[in-house]
Amino acid sequence: MRLLGLRNLGLKLIVGLVALACLTGLPYRLIGLWNRRHRSWTSVFFCYAGSRNFINSYALPGIEGFFRWRPSPIGVMRQNGEWGLVMASPMTEEDFLDPANAKAFGMLQYRLARTARILGVEVINVAGILPAVLKQSTEMEVNDTRETVVQAVVSAVACMRRTYLEEGVNDVIVLGGAGRIGSGVVTALRQQGWICHIVDVAHGPAAFPNHLSHKPVLLLDIARKGAIADYIDGMWPQIIVLNEVFPCPSRHLVKRMAERGVRVFHLAGVAGKITPPLPHGYENAIPCCAARPVQGAYDVRIIPVGQDRV
Repeated sequence: MRLLGLRNLGLKLIVGLVALACLTGLPYRLIGLWNRRHRSWTSVFFCYAGSRNFINSYALPGIEGFFRWRPSPIGVMRQNGEWGLVMASPMTEEDFLDPANAKAFGMLQYRLARTARILGVEVINVAGILPAVLKQSTEMEVNDTRETVVQAVVSAVACMRRTYLEEGVNDVIVLGGAGRIGSGVVTALRQQGWICHIVDVAHGPAAFPNHLSHKPVLLLDIARKGAIADYIDGMWPQIIVLNEVFPCPSRHLVKRMAERGVRVFHLAGVAGKITPPLPHGYENAIPCCAARPVQGAYDVRIIPVGQDRV
C-alpha cells in the first residue's frame, strides 16, 4: 500500500510539473515542429474527471482549482502507429452543463483548439457528454466520433455473446437506447439479429422489460452516469450488464447488482496504449471516443467489475 501511495504521488508530481511547463506553450511548440515534418501526431483527446476518484488520481491538493478550465496533458496515446495527446481538466460533467460557467467553458475550448493548432493536428476528440454539448459550439470544431463509438460498442456486444452469454440469447436491454449513441447501437444490433428493448428517459418514465424476468439477457448501459441505479431493484440473476458509461459504476451500485446475482462488465475501450494508463477501469485501453476509425470490428477490452475495482 505504501508503494502504491508513493507511485500515485509520483504520478501527480509528474503531471503537475508537465502541466505547469505546458502553460508556457514550449512543449507544444517543440512537438509541433517535429510533427510538421514527420506527421506522427494525429489527434488530441480531451477528457474530464467524471468523479472525485479521477481528480484525486491526478491533481495535487491545493492546485486543482488553478487548473480548472485549463486543459492539461496527462499522457500520450498510441493506436495503429499513430500518436495522440491526452488532455484533461479536474471537473465533472455538471460543470459543463452549468450556464454560470459559459464564459469559462468558452475559454477552455479556445485553449484546447489553440493547443491542437500549435501541435499541428486537425482531430480533436472529446469524452462523455461533450460531443453533444459542443454540437452548437463556435469556439472549436470537434471530431464526430458517434460512428466510431457505435462500432466499438457493437464489437463489444459481439465479444460478450461469444464469451459470456448462453447460446441462443438474443435479447438485449439497451439503457439509453434513444440517445445519440444508443439509437445508432440499436439500429446496428437489430441488423445483427438482436431483439432490442429500449429503456430511456427520453420516452418518459420508461418501464423495465419485466416480461423477460428470469430469462438470460444482456443489459447494455449507454445512458447517462448513474441512470442504471433506478433499475437495479427490478433486475434478476440471469442479467449480465455491459457498462459503457464513464466512469465505471460505483462500488455501491456494483454491490447492489451483485446482491441480486447480476454480473457486471465494463467496456474499457479498444486496443491501444495510453502512457501513463488511465485509472479506475481504463487501464490498457483507449476510450472508444478517442479511437481512430478501423475497418471491420474493433479489438475491444472488456473487464469484469468487482467491488474492489471501483
